Amino acid sequence: MTPVVSPASAPCVYFKQLAPFLPEKLDGFTVTHTQGSTGKYGEVSVSEAERLYTRGEGREVKVRIVDTTMGERIGHAIREAADRAKDKPASDPSAPILLDDAVGFVRYDAEESVAEANLLVGGRYVVAVTSRGFPGTVEVRRVARGIDLAGLARLKPAPN
Repeated sequence: MTPVVSPASAPCVYFKQLAPFLPEKLDGFTVTHTQGSTGKYGEVSVSEAERLYTRGEGREVKVRIVDTTMGERIGHAIREAADRAKDKPASDPSAPILLDDAVGFVRYDAEESVAEANLLVGGRYVVAVTSRGFPGTVEVRRVARGIDLAGLARLKPAPN
């Protein structure tokens, strides 16, 4: 497993370093937009890169990668949610995602047809994959596993 880097001990990576980890394409989808930003808001620094993919019938998938000085707190919440779900069988749509370089939880709102996977990658980066218009969590799991999570876990801030 990749060593954990406390976001508070290093500045955030610039959003353009996160963007290459967004999938360039998803089969059957059109890339609608890609955006990113890096900013400091008081004591909090945030970098994020996001790409939206759409398909007919109101279906979409959004992938967002975030690096923030609040990452330790967010990471703790993600680990706790995954830990609470760890005894669920792999066939359960809300079973956690437990990989070498990432841990995360998955949830689904049937009323809204929205699924979300939130992963902590390399103890630092938050990857959120959201789908709209799909029955269940299969799509967010597929997309999350297709991201180069090991590469993202190795990403370090550029020296100043």
